[in-house]
Amino acid sequence: MNIIEERNRLKNEIDKVNDPDILGKISAILTSEEGSLMTDEQLAIVRERREEYLRDPSSGISSEDFDREIRKRYGF
Repeated sequence: MNIIEERNRLKNEIDKVNDPDILGKISAILTSEEGSLMTDEQLAIVRERREEYLRDPSSGISSEDFDREIRKRYGF
């Protein structure tokens, strides 16, 4: 799936949401880092891992491998 298809898919899913609290959280996340549900430490880890990936894309794993690892580790 390319980025345009993913954007459209996400927009369609967001359009289905009726809960004002959830819509408020989505809006906060999309408009600023203040609305992020991640802590500063988590955000730093994500940025660090992104930089590592950009330096060496072969260090990343496929989405299939990621899904398999999450299922194995957390049971879902």
